[in-house]
Amino acid sequence: MVQYRPRRAICFIFFLTAFGAKFAMAASMKVPEEYESTGGHSLAFGGTVATGLGGVSAVRANPAVLGMDREYSVNASYHWPVAGRDFYQLGVVDGKTSSIAAGVLYTSAMDQYQGLVDTKATSAGSEETSLSMDSPVVRRGSLAFAVPVGKAFLGASGSYVEARPPEDSLLSDDSKPVKSFTLGLGLAAQVSSAMRVGISAENLANKKIQFAAPTFYRAGASFFLGDIATLNLDYRRRESVSVYEGATPGLSMASTAENSQSVPENLLVGSAVVKVYDLLRLIASVGQEVTGKESATRVAGGVSLINQQFNFSYQAMRPNTSVESVHHAVALGLEIAM
Repeated sequence: MVQYRPRRAICFIFFLTAFGAKFAMAASMKVPEEYESTGGHSLAFGGTVATGLGGVSAVRANPAVLGMDREYSVNASYHWPVAGRDFYQLGVVDGKTSSIAAGVLYTSAMDQYQGLVDTKATSAGSEETSLSMDSPVVRRGSLAFAVPVGKAFLGASGSYVEARPPEDSLLSDDSKPVKSFTLGLGLAAQVSSAMRVGISAENLANKKIQFAAPTFYRAGASFFLGDIATLNLDYRRRESVSVYEGATPGLSMASTAENSQSVPENLLVGSAVVKVYDLLRLIASVGQEVTGKESATRVAGGVSLINQQFNFSYQAMRPNTSVESVHHAVALGLEIAM
């Protein structure tokens, strides 16, 4: 029997982070961080986990996982993104009171929308225009269910999204929001005590609200090394958002959409969680865009304090290693005994 050594695992995690940073290629940021955040500890996992995260993180990422972890929990998180408004997320998951697990996740911000384009004065007194990455979403709410199907779980979700419309390059906070619903599906299975696999799709039927809720496809596997560590490998394909990708300051969003040649983002992410002592968890991840026009590497990590009743985490993600700024978030979760 091979003995597992936490110190070696921790060194391996930091090696992955350094490796990702070393081989990063310059590229611009993609979409606002709020588009990708699924709550809980998801930021530390590089923004995509198809099987390795349950609780509120699974409501959007893969609703089928809700049925795999029998818990009743509440979670709150607050995010400081690289650009744009701070936003918060609130969620509740019930996987105990019924054979059908359910969860809700709500996202919103308290500050006024900053718009897509910021105009800043230069030292010479003239003005220059640069893109802002503020999310136009006013509120985003998701409801998900998971039911057992043999040895697997099948999940479904619905999201209500309300966002400022992409009518022109200068969006006023007085603009009438676009309101629409999207759908999601997920499938997950516990292949063995040491392995879990899953696939999911988020924001299907999103034509009206695509600019604020792009479609995500996720597939992944999680490998459990006892209660000492978890390794995750995920592939995520995200529909391109012409409002941000390939956008040019000063042009209307309509013109941008017509002229954009952006392609979907294809991201491969490896992540790991290692237990250090009984209460401390270290999280690290490296993500690489693999087939798009631009190649970019993201790195993320976090530290979490966990016991049987609560968990508290700090997380950070550099969305592109060519960008100095980092997304930050804190999350507090409570598990209610029933």
